Amino acid sequence: MRMVPDRFVRALDVFERVLAAVPADRWLSPSPCEGWAAVDVAGHVTAGLLVVEMRAAGRELPEEDPDWREVAGADPVASWRRVRARMAAELTPEALARPVRLALGLEMTLSEWLEGYPLELLVHSWDLAEATGQSVVFDADLVGPALATARRMASGGREAGMLGPEVAVPEGADDQTRLLALFGRSPAGV
Repeated sequence: MRMVPDRFVRALDVFERVLAAVPADRWLSPSPCEGWAAVDVAGHVTAGLLVVEMRAAGRELPEEDPDWREVAGADPVASWRRVRARMAAELTPEALARPVRLALGLEMTLSEWLEGYPLELLVHSWDLAEATGQSVVFDADLVGPALATARRMASGGREAGMLGPEVAVPEGADDQTRLLALFGRSPAGV
């Protein structure tokens, strides 16, 4: 029986903790994602869960990205929790075993795809924390595999225009700093 990958669930929890701690007056604060405010990051990550839900249910994905602020709604935390609960209900053993077609013609099971998904959740947890005056430190057993995934996909992401240039890091930088820098973020002290 396939189980929902533990690191996926733990990365969801990381994002939710940061999201739930956003001060009410900080939703429009600029994020490290150029042109996005905190509410846009919240809506983007919540929309990602809608994609997971659709893939798990075997439904077709929309051709266009939704408006992130509409997805976040008037209460981004409530919107996230509602979508997360619906998505989790769709993650049955049958759904997790189902093959999904990804960009560039890649195909893998939903469970395999979710193994690499913490990367998205962790990077945007940091983005949201930065935008809203919070600090977030990832567990080593979450950030290490996310960094390995990031290293495999960063050059393709740059070629597709989805990632900015890598930020140089000092010798001995930790994995969290390396992960964020690989995705064009400038963590404190870099």
